[in-house]
Amino acid sequence: MATRPKTSQTKKSQTKSQPKKPKKTVPAAQISEAAVRGDAKPAKPAPVLVNAVKPEEKLPELKAGAMGQAVDTIEKSLKAAVPAAVAVNKKLVDIAQVNMNSGLELARDLAGAKTPMEAMRLGMNYWHDNAGLFQSQAQELRTLSAELLTMASEPIRAHIRRT
Repeated sequence: MATRPKTSQTKKSQTKSQPKKPKKTVPAAQISEAAVRGDAKPAKPAPVLVNAVKPEEKLPELKAGAMGQAVDTIEKSLKAAVPAAVAVNKKLVDIAQVNMNSGLELARDLAGAKTPMEAMRLGMNYWHDNAGLFQSQAQELRTLSAELLTMASEPIRAHIRRT
């Protein structure tokens, strides 16, 4: 019958003499939603920023209707971005279709390969032929994305120039 070996007193005394680790505090940025809603209370109150805003500082007064103008500008910006976003999405679908067809063609060719050497040759030819294609696809996406940003930012730029 096997018995459990006895633990020595030296091990117990070593663990007791080790310094205790300090308790981990949670920064204010990591307080959970439950704590914010009041469902759970944090162990320690969040640190308060001292002198974050000086009392003598005042926010600039907003012009009448400035908020409405800002909302209208954002709305115009989003409406201007829609055609470019559609173009980007169409290009992504086209690229996915081309790449899928190319990959399926490679799989068909690999299935018909007679030797491992022929399979490696087919794989190398695939990557050699498609490397330029992948680069051109990335360039087209960069161009369309730049157009999207330009079209979306133009109403905002015009609003900033007016103010």
